[in-house]
Amino acid sequence: MFKNILSQQKINKILSDQIKSGKIVHSYIFVGTPNSLKYLVIIEFAKILNCAINNNPKIYYEACEKCTSCKKFSKNIYPDLHFIDFKKQAKIQKENIEKQKILKIDTIRHMQKEMYIKAYEMKWKFFIIDPAEKMSILAMNSLLKVLEEPPKNTIIILLANHKEMILKTIVSRSQILFFQSSDCFLNFESNSEIFALNKTLSENKKSNIDKNVKNITNVSLLYKIINQKLSFSEILMISKNISNNSSALECIDIMINDAERNFKAYLNIISYILDLLNKARILLLKNINVQNVLDNLFFDLLNLK
Repeated sequence: MFKNILSQQKINKILSDQIKSGKIVHSYIFVGTPNSLKYLVIIEFAKILNCAINNNPKIYYEACEKCTSCKKFSKNIYPDLHFIDFKKQAKIQKENIEKQKILKIDTIRHMQKEMYIKAYEMKWKFFIIDPAEKMSILAMNSLLKVLEEPPKNTIIILLANHKEMILKTIVSRSQILFFQSSDCFLNFESNSEIFALNKTLSENKKSNIDKNVKNITNVSLLYKIINQKLSFSEILMISKNISNNSSALECIDIMINDAERNFKAYLNIISYILDLLNKARILLLKNINVQNVLDNLFFDLLNLK
């Protein structure tokens, strides 16, 4: 279980033991960076608990990868996995996402209503609050009431860079899992597209990206990420390959050019795309960890839709 997430062995063991014993915690706080690792663990955790074939965790504590539920996760379709974030809040309040600075009490109250609605398909419902440290005091107090008596088969996961900004009463009612950054945390067989990307990048390690790499990394990569055509594992492997071959700046420049040239394809979110790409470019020029920058960029782009 969690065999693809190599760097988080302590977290893997904690969650594995809970699944095997059937003693699932209803509230977690995932602390640390990058968020890509946290998302990967969440998806694997939810997939295992909701697997339709290996549905007795005390006996089967891995996902089958074959049932309808597992296939939906592989396609980035999560009917009972809810992200409570600025994008969600902007939609609820019918406001621009750029105006969202804190997570408000109304957003947490909306989440509470969703918690008591019957699950669409899955046995377990997940609610991901991100960033948890940006909740207002009123929002945190509202969340606290839910944590005192959580609905059955509901898991709340708070994502935070630091837990000190979260109410101690929330922290005391949650299991804290600390994530460690890692430059190498995946182990899986890459599909043909990723293999092609890796092969092309290796051949051009000492030069700029050539046409073959551009064909993979410009229109197709930007389009596929935003339209959720790639799995989490595929995105992370692409990020790793690009960062390992010193191609990050070229890749981002290509994506910027593509976004500007094909802006009609991204009309409603073009300003957000360009903002994310340009911020990532600045971070790379400041010598921030390349893979962390790309991981966060790609997952931010994924969440725009």
